[in-house]
Amino acid sequence: MIKHFILIQIIVLGIIPKLIQAQEQAFSLNDCINYAWENSTEISRANNSTAIQKAYLSQSKAERGPNLFLNGSQTISSTKNYEYSDTDESWKQNSSSKLSVSLNSEITLYNGAKLKNTIAQNKTKLAASDTDIQTEKELISLNILSSYITTLLAIKNVNNSDVQLASTAKQFELAEARKAAGIISTTDFLNIKSQYASDKAVFVDAKNTLRVNMVALMQLMNMPINDSFTIQEPNIDALLKTVSVTDANFIYNVALGIQPSIKVAELNLKSAQMNIKLAQADAMPQLSLGGSIGTGYSSDLDPVNFSDQFSNQINPSIGLSLSVPIFQRKKVKTNVKIANIQTHNEALTLIDLKTDLRKYIEQACTDAQIASSNYLALQEQYDAENESYQLSNEMFTQGMINSVDFLTSKNNLVSAENKLTQAKYNVLLQNKIIDYYLGNTILF
Repeated sequence: MIKHFILIQIIVLGIIPKLIQAQEQAFSLNDCINYAWENSTEISRANNSTAIQKAYLSQSKAERGPNLFLNGSQTISSTKNYEYSDTDESWKQNSSSKLSVSLNSEITLYNGAKLKNTIAQNKTKLAASDTDIQTEKELISLNILSSYITTLLAIKNVNNSDVQLASTAKQFELAEARKAAGIISTTDFLNIKSQYASDKAVFVDAKNTLRVNMVALMQLMNMPINDSFTIQEPNIDALLKTVSVTDANFIYNVALGIQPSIKVAELNLKSAQMNIKLAQADAMPQLSLGGSIGTGYSSDLDPVNFSDQFSNQINPSIGLSLSVPIFQRKKVKTNVKIANIQTHNEALTLIDLKTDLRKYIEQACTDAQIASSNYLALQEQYDAENESYQLSNEMFTQGMINSVDFLTSKNNLVSAENKLTQAKYNVLLQNKIIDYYLGNTILF
C-alpha cells in the first residue's frame, strides 16, 4: 500500500511541473491566432451558415427527382328514409362506409431550367459561404497581429525602462558618494535624484501599459485573463532585414485574385445574375409527369367482402400535366426587373470593394515606405545621441559638466531609443500588412 502511495506521489510530482510549464509556455503569433480561431463565435456562425447552404444545395438537387405520397381516406355516412309499402310504413336508417388508399407520384420534366439554375445558384452561395469563413479568419488574424506587435513593443519598452532605471540607480549611488565627499553640488545631486524618481515612474508606467496590452490581446483571443500568459519575442532585427514589396499596382493585381472579400462579391454577383434566369423561368411552360395507383372498399357493394373488393379494385393511372402561363398581372416582368436592379447593385458593390482594396493597398505601401525611411533616420539619430551620451557620461564622471547638461544628453538618448524602438515595430507591422495583401501567411 505504501509502495503504491509513493508511486502515485512520484507520478503526480512528475506531471505537475509539466502542467505548470505548459501553462507558462510563451504563445507565438501562430498560437494566438489559432486560439482565437478556435474560440471565435463569428467563425462558428460562418460555419453554421455553410452548413445551411449545404442543406439548401442538397434539397435543390433532390427536387429533380419524383415525389411520392400515400393518401388514404375513410367516409362513414348514414341516411334515414321513410319507406312505404302495402303492408308496412316506417322510417329506416341505412349506414355505409367507404375506404380508399392511393400512392401518388409526380416529377417535373421541364420548368424553364429553373431546377438547374437553382442548383447552380446554391452551389455559388455555398462557395461564398465557405469564403466568408476565410474572411472571418483573416480579420481575426489581422487584429491579433496588431495587438501582438503592440504587446511586443510594450515588452521592449519595459526592458528599455528597466535598463535606464538600473543605469540611473548607479549614477544616483555615485552621486550620493560624491556628495558625501563634497565633489558635486547639492543642485547636481538633487537633479540626479529627481531623474531617478522620474525613471522609476516611467518604469512603472511601462509595466502598466504592458499589462493593459496583455489583457487586450487575451480578450481578442477570447482567453480568460491569466497572469502567467506570455508571448514569444521574435528576432526583430532579423525580420527587418527582409525587404517588402511596395509596388501598389503589383500588390493590387495579386490581391484581386486572392482576397476573400473580392471573391465573395464576385460570387454574390453571379448568384444575382442567376436570379434573373429564375425570374424569367416563371414565364415558361411547366411540364410534369404524374401517376397514381389506388384501391377502395365500399360497404354498399354487396356481396363483395372487404378483402376481395380491396384486392380486386386496383386503379392505376398515369398522365402528363402541362401548365402554360398566359397572364400573371405583370408578376414575372416585375420580378425580372427587380432581379436586374439587384444584379446591378451587386456589380456596384464589387466595384466599391475593388476600389477600397486599391486604396487600402496604396495606403499600406505608403505607410510601409514612410515607416522604413523613418526607421533609417531614427537609427542615425540614435547612433548620434548614443555617442553624445557616452561623451557626456565620461565628462560628468570627471566633473567636467554639470548634471543638467548630463541629464539632457541622457534624456535625449532615451527619447531617441524609444522612437527607434517604436519605428522598428511599426516597420514590422507594415511589412506584415503587405504580406497579408500578397497572400502570405501571417507568421514571424
